[in-house]
Amino acid sequence: MGAIVTKVEQMELPRASTVCALALVSYFFITCGVAYDIIQEPPAVGAEKDPVTGRLKAVMFMPYRINGQYTMEGMAGGLMYSMGGLGLIVLDMAHRRDMEAKYRKVLMAMGGAMVLVGYFAVMAFLRIKMPSYLARVHEGW
Repeated sequence: MGAIVTKVEQMELPRASTVCALALVSYFFITCGVAYDIIQEPPAVGAEKDPVTGRLKAVMFMPYRINGQYTMEGMAGGLMYSMGGLGLIVLDMAHRRDMEAKYRKVLMAMGGAMVLVGYFAVMAFLRIKMPSYLARVHEGW
């Protein structure tokens, strides 16, 4: 059996990468809406009748309910939020002093792409969920 730690001084601090990974995983679960999923127990995906064939087809987004979600919808949204947050971390890493110029450009492109993909995916999810949301703001685009 292992020795029981009796003093706080004997404990090792976790590595920075471990703390960062735990923070990202917890951020993912929080933005997924895990608390909502546990309390409400929504289905993984919804179903709606196809007007042409009359068959049921799977629907990932709960339409016209901004405060409700299917489980997979929450997971997709949480993944996009987490990707955007990870992109910000990558952009921050690109500005280290000891970074070579070639790697700096790669990290900046990768981080910027992650932030942009995350943002535009979340906005697309929101437009699928609420089609008329921000309609007049984006008319000129």
